[in-house]
Amino acid sequence: MLRRLLIIVCPLFVGACALPLPLQLAAWAADGISYLMTSKSMSDHGLSAALGRDCAVHRVITEGDICREDEDSGTVVASSKDVSGTSGTSE
Repeated sequence: MLRRLLIIVCPLFVGACALPLPLQLAAWAADGISYLMTSKSMSDHGLSAALGRDCAVHRVITEGDICREDEDSGTVVASSKDVSGTSGTSE
């Protein structure tokens, strides 16, 4: 009796860990684009931001260390403020 109950209940717990299919596909697409553009997944970018270092999980196989010191993060901060000293209007 207990075995039958486990067979019925266990898949319900495992299924709760998965995202709905459209969200999973969107996450895979975002990871793919991110990896093509930066050689890092979205998780790698999150880990890098949290630790303040250049991290990529695949490096555990290729280099031995997941994170390395961040020489240049390539982060660009944009501002809508006019820094050229002109008002932006032509007279």
